[in-house]
Amino acid sequence: VLWDLYEHNFRFEFVALACVLMPDMTLDQESEWLDCVFHGDLELTMCAEPFPSENQGLASSDPKLKLEYVEKLQVLLSPWPGFPSDLMEPLPPLASLACVWAVEKKLALFYVQSFFDNFGCPPILP
Repeated sequence: VLWDLYEHNFRFEFVALACVLMPDMTLDQESEWLDCVFHGDLELTMCAEPFPSENQGLASSDPKLKLEYVEKLQVLLSPWPGFPSDLMEPLPPLASLACVWAVEKKLALFYVQSFFDNFGCPPILP
């Protein structure tokens, strides 16, 4: 239950930051992008879906799935102000797990710093 609370809060904070950084984005665009990055429903409907039996989305243990979700997160964050220029290039299709992890780490650092810069506190991460 706590994990679910943290995950939903993370999603809501992500949306709040996206609204601040990209005020012209429509709710439909935002919802479409979030559907691509976050596995499962985006509504606050805890326990409406069965708990997964394995890590999914960005937390996936499968290198191909992880690559897919890290790429989607990279695309989602790329229009934000201050996006690191070294992350503008997409990951190669056969990127190693270490390379995917390094990009994911840079994306996470960018997200956390952007959140702090705009809200004055760190985000809640699942």
